[in-house]
Amino acid sequence: MIRRRLGSSLVSITIMCAVSLNFHKINLKMSKLGPMILMLMMGFCVMVYAQQQDQQLRDPQNMKVDPENTDCHILPKTFQSLTEALEAVENTRFYYDQSLKTTRRSGLMQARFVSCDFKTGYLVIRYDGSDQVYPDIDLELWEQFQQTPDIDGFYFDKIQNLPKVQNQ
Repeated sequence: MIRRRLGSSLVSITIMCAVSLNFHKINLKMSKLGPMILMLMMGFCVMVYAQQQDQQLRDPQNMKVDPENTDCHILPKTFQSLTEALEAVENTRFYYDQSLKTTRRSGLMQARFVSCDFKTGYLVIRYDGSDQVYPDIDLELWEQFQQTPDIDGFYFDKIQNLPKVQNQ
């Protein structure tokens, strides 16, 4: 989706630049302002492109979810049990929600990261058929986890010993 939108944005910018170049060729003979107009048009093209790139980096889903459209405000700060935490994560609409599934029958089978502020969130891991909820996980850790070639090794080294929701 992001690549498709980026491609159409690049086409739009290219067309704008081509129009500005043709405008420059036509009006260069008639006006001394031609080069200045060309520079302004090209500057505008670069500014639009940079703004689109910045927006895509800030929001990988390419969709802004306003706080009033999430249920984050009803999430408790702590959970009494693992079941309560799993139900809360399952039934809440988050600002950011991303999953990773494997085709394995054992080991790390599924991971899901959800966040209310696009900085920290909950990581739900299904390992050998058993679920764990890790609160206060940084988005950066989730991104590293997604990109590692060895998800089991990363889980054991960086995640498994982090604080997790326990039955009280």
